[in-house]
Amino acid sequence: MKMKSIKTALIAILGAGLVFTGCAKMPEKLVSPTLKIEPVVKDNKEFYKLSLSTGIQNENSDTAFVDLKGLIVFKDGKTRVLTVPFHLPIVLPFDTGIIEAEKTFTESEIMPLVTLLGSDREKLLNEKALERSFIDEKNIGFELTGCEKKNILDVLKDKVNEKN
Repeated sequence: MKMKSIKTALIAILGAGLVFTGCAKMPEKLVSPTLKIEPVVKDNKEFYKLSLSTGIQNENSDTAFVDLKGLIVFKDGKTRVLTVPFHLPIVLPFDTGIIEAEKTFTESEIMPLVTLLGSDREKLLNEKALERSFIDEKNIGFELTGCEKKNILDVLKDKVNEKN
């Protein structure tokens, strides 16, 4: 009788483990976002290049995020000021996927962000660049538009099978 209750308990524990794999914790915030905006000339026209560096952390022990796609969102309150798309092929458990994005914008597209960051066109042109690190998350965030969650063992099996 005692053996049967031990088996039942083990089955319950293993079943709970499978449920938790399906409920992997999704990333909620960006890690150390920094940006740089600088004027550039392209085809004899003035543009502004935004360079963004940040990360997304996977806090799970057994789930890898594969084909992560989304948008970095700059916002003023609830109003979107600017978005920058990103893609990460894979973020392994307990790892940080590094996002390095560059995108060129017109003056009318970038100036709302420049203003939000406490600068203006003249100051940006005089200083040749605007650089910021985001301590406060009220002006920056992200939205995932696609992500596949895979058990790390399945990812490793797929990698081994690719090599054979």
